[in-house]
Amino acid sequence: MYMHRLAAAGIAAATLAGAAACSSSTSSAPPAAATATSAAASPSASPAQPQTAARAKSVAQQYFGLYSAGQFATSWALLAPSAQKAVPEAVWVAVHHGCPSPSAGLAYDVKNVTLTGGTAVVTVTLAGVASGLASGSEAFTYSGGRWGYAPSDLSLYEHGSVKADIAAAKAAGDCASS
Repeated sequence: MYMHRLAAAGIAAATLAGAAACSSSTSSAPPAAATATSAAASPSASPAQPQTAARAKSVAQQYFGLYSAGQFATSWALLAPSAQKAVPEAVWVAVHHGCPSPSAGLAYDVKNVTLTGGTAVVTVTLAGVASGLASGSEAFTYSGGRWGYAPSDLSLYEHGSVKADIAAAKAAGDCASS
């Protein structure tokens, strides 16, 4: 849900920039989405990913491309194991479908990877003309031979039901207005 907050900082400008960002030929989301789909489909059959900044950045690009495209089940597969334990896939998918992000459809830029042991901190911004709206740092952790997104706050998913989680997200302003 953090990425909802990132986009909410400039929701009006993001709406205007959405068409330009979506049609930008510089976006790398589609190829990353295709790669993530095949990689996430059989994580146990894949050899261990290298514990490098370049591979962490690649996984971050895959995750944010899938998230932006609304492919929440596949993006869940790219969460860190600790996040997957905290939020079941069905809950993750239902909450994100019930609370569309203000940045839905916008591309993200992932840059400035800082690697410290098994943690990579990446800077994430909205891409294209929306790039000046907001930026943030997100953590990816290396565990079980792979990189995974480690959201800093999973408390949104702890309200006892998907309906309550969505209501909390709406109350926090994390959902696009309908």
